[in-house]
Amino acid sequence: MNLRAFIVSVLCIGLLTACGGGAVSSINLMPSPEVFVSTDIDPFPDNGSQQKIQHTKLFYVTDREPATAQDSALRYTSERGHIMRAGTATVSMSPEAKTWEDVRSITQSKPRNRKYKLSLDEVNEIGPLPTDGVKYLDNPPTSAEMAATGRAFASQINTQLASSGTNDIYIYIHGYKNAFERPVLVSRELQHFLGYQGAFISFGWPATPNNFAYFKDLETAGATVRNLRQLLVFLSENTKARKIHLLGYSAGSRLVFEATHQIALAGNSAKQNANGKGVRLGQVILVGSDIDPSYFGQALADGLLEVPEHFTVYSSSKDAALGFASLVFARPRLGQIWSTEELNPTLGKELKNLDNLSLIDVTDAESSTSGNGHGYFRSSPWVSSDLFLSLIYRRPPIERGLFRQDSSPVWRFPVNYPDLLAQIVKDAERAR
Repeated sequence: MNLRAFIVSVLCIGLLTACGGGAVSSINLMPSPEVFVSTDIDPFPDNGSQQKIQHTKLFYVTDREPATAQDSALRYTSERGHIMRAGTATVSMSPEAKTWEDVRSITQSKPRNRKYKLSLDEVNEIGPLPTDGVKYLDNPPTSAEMAATGRAFASQINTQLASSGTNDIYIYIHGYKNAFERPVLVSRELQHFLGYQGAFISFGWPATPNNFAYFKDLETAGATVRNLRQLLVFLSENTKARKIHLLGYSAGSRLVFEATHQIALAGNSAKQNANGKGVRLGQVILVGSDIDPSYFGQALADGLLEVPEHFTVYSSSKDAALGFASLVFARPRLGQIWSTEELNPTLGKELKNLDNLSLIDVTDAESSTSGNGHGYFRSSPWVSSDLFLSLIYRRPPIERGLFRQDSSPVWRFPVNYPDLLAQIVKDAERAR
């Protein structure tokens, strides 16, 4: 590597630190999505209550190695554990929301009069999930132990689905430079703004909380794709979930993309099989995606869109982290290319005609350029608003207030987006 390439790599690594949060045990609650601020939508439908929130479980699945007394990590290390372990996590907020009115105020206020800190209090592992990968390990868990964990985990998921009023599972897959704790906290805030519907799982792959672990983490992401794919198969075969929705962020979008691609190649999705058997993917969402767009195009040709109910790619021309990543790889990244006007007309027309693919440019969305412009799904109330509208109502972008020009396949945010939300929610509620 020459000196210029080395300097670019170092700069890229520095900017990409927004993908993760290092070894942290608390985060500040993200801004409220615009849809909860500008409309009278009830983010807690049915019989939502403070008691319900306190008793809604947050699940996790991780293939990190469990921490020992000799490790600096408290719960799970950044080493590859090879098998998946499932459990539940307890998250608290400070200052505490003491009444139901406090909960609503925190959720529907912009701006808030103070910061609210989320902290990870307790982690309870259920055990190792069933996998055929144990035959390559020393001292693996027994088949009986894995089977018992599988039954217990599936049972708790089904109980959560039955009590929540929505038979959907949501899985968040984090980016690079994360320890175990931060993605769990992000998952809890996403679960909160989803109104505690369905069952929420934080998938914790063994990223490393180190600024210089970028390329190591990219390789690890590839090595853990099989585990994520096996988890999707397990949930489809052993739970009563109607759909499984995936949200992949930054390097974590690689796992989501690859797992979906492999399911497509294997013909193992409910959409691909006439009998409805297979993986039941709903929304597949990539945010700040650090993927070669040519590879994405090849996956489309392989039938990628034959797997999920809908596939969404959020992008930004102001994503500085991906801007420097494109210099390192000498190619644009999937999370930025759609913001340019360089698509050839034939490709643009083809992409525009794909009904279950949405390419969304967030460049003009409020606060989408905060920091280095990479974490906009949390920093921008407009982007999070669109994200939750798509998951809650499953309406296409045009029915969520977005627009696109006649010649472009890319959806954008209008300048009067907040003013449109009241009618959007009204129409969506009527349709539902």
